[in-house]
Amino acid sequence: MAFNIEFQMQVKFTSSGDFKAWKEKVLIQQRAQLELLPSFSENFDEFDEDLLTDLIIEDTSTLEEALDQLRSVGYEIAAEDIVEWRQAVDDEGTPGVHLLEARKLRRDSQVSALLDHLRVNPAPDLLEVNRLSLSDHGDIVVNGSFRDYDAFCDYRLPLIFAGASAKECDGSGHVSFFGVEDMTPVSLFFDFDRDGIAINEPDVQDAMEWNLHERFESVELTDEGLRRTNPTARHPE
Repeated sequence: MAFNIEFQMQVKFTSSGDFKAWKEKVLIQQRAQLELLPSFSENFDEFDEDLLTDLIIEDTSTLEEALDQLRSVGYEIAAEDIVEWRQAVDDEGTPGVHLLEARKLRRDSQVSALLDHLRVNPAPDLLEVNRLSLSDHGDIVVNGSFRDYDAFCDYRLPLIFAGASAKECDGSGHVSFFGVEDMTPVSLFFDFDRDGIAINEPDVQDAMEWNLHERFESVELTDEGLRRTNPTARHPE
C-alpha cells in the first residue's frame, strides 16, 4: 500500500542546552497552551485519539477480558501487541483495564520518547521514517510518510506538541503534513519561533504556494503533487 501523506519536522536550536531541555519536555503539557489559539481549538477536537490517548476498557478486570471486549467490536489485537496493562479508573470513575499498545506512547511521554519511537518505528505498516537526524544543536530533521489518514491522525498532534515544546526552548522551525489518501486531502502547516505560533490548513491546491520544496526535503514538487526522491533513505541519529 502506498504511503501518500508526507510529514517533516525541522527545528533549529542555538545551543546544546536548549536541545537537551527540549527532549525533556512532556508532550501533552503543550495542549493547554495550544488550546488558547483559535486556529488550534477550531481544528482539533479534545476527544480525537492519537498516540498519547489512554486506552481503558471499561467493566473488565483482566487482560484477557479487555482483549476479548476489543475483539467483540472488531478491534483486532493480540496479547503480544500489549507492552503494559493494569487495572485503572477512567475520567468518569468507571473501573476497567488500562492497555498500552506497543505502537503507542504513554500519556506523560517526553519529546525524547517520541524521537525514540520514530527511530525504532514499531508500526512500519503505518509509518515510514525516511530520515531522523539529531544533533546537539542546529538542524533537527525528521521526515517520512503515513500509510493513511488514520495513521496521520495518530501522529499529527504528538509531532505538533514536539514543535510547540521546541518553541518553549527558543527553537524555531515547522511541522508540516501534506498529501492525499483515498480522496482525503491533508494540508497542515505548524510554524513556530520565539515570537509565536502559526497553524494553517490551506486547500491542497493553494498549499502548492507554501514552499513545499523547502518543507519536505525528501520529495520534489511536480504538476501531480509531491513525489519522493529517495523513499528508502534513513539516517539515524
